[in-house]
Amino acid sequence: QFFSSSASPAPPSVKILLDDPVVVNPGETITLVCKVMGGHPFPTLRWLRLEDEELPRRAIVKDGTLTVPVISDDDGGTYNCVASNNVGNPAKKFITILVRGLRKGRFWITPDPYHNEDNIQIGREVKISCQVEATPSDELQFSWLKNGRPLKSSERMVITHTDPNISPGTTNLDIIDLKFTDFGTYTCVASLRNGGIPEISIDVNISSTTGEVLPGIMTW
Repeated sequence: QFFSSSASPAPPSVKILLDDPVVVNPGETITLVCKVMGGHPFPTLRWLRLEDEELPRRAIVKDGTLTVPVISDDDGGTYNCVASNNVGNPAKKFITILVRGLRKGRFWITPDPYHNEDNIQIGREVKISCQVEATPSDELQFSWLKNGRPLKSSERMVITHTDPNISPGTTNLDIIDLKFTDFGTYTCVASLRNGGIPEISIDVNISSTTGEVLPGIMTW
């Protein structure tokens, strides 16, 4: 009834018909619906992107509905639905789009044989650390391989992970009291629990000459 011609002027109110945040895979289409819940005269709706960023060029806006086809990583961020009718302040609702992804994978070894000119030695403790940025961060998971075979945490091979909500996430492999049989290729594999994104793997070669050869490869 607040839309009738006899209604008193009332400021706008709106809601977005999706929970925040929205998680989407690259290449998918996302539709955000903003609905007027009150206000007289009937409010006008518009969509903006936070921090003065323009809406994606492919975006389609119609009657409060924002559609972004073939979404990419660059389209992620916070979007803002604004309702205004010149009565009171405009009503604003925010929603964040998270585009699933893994990026910026890197590794380091402690002690650092690449900068300290100190070869990996038998009997020492060696730590391999692997760090990856993930969206969303709470879906990040790590696993380790040795020479292509799954590696589980043990007394001498200690695997630890940082809190997945800390971005970027890090996993560590501590090799206690390095033995000759520990030489080989160690692979850190990062993936997202809900899938849809290719995993990242980083190979690190540990041998008596580590520090004199190039590090392993990264695959996306």
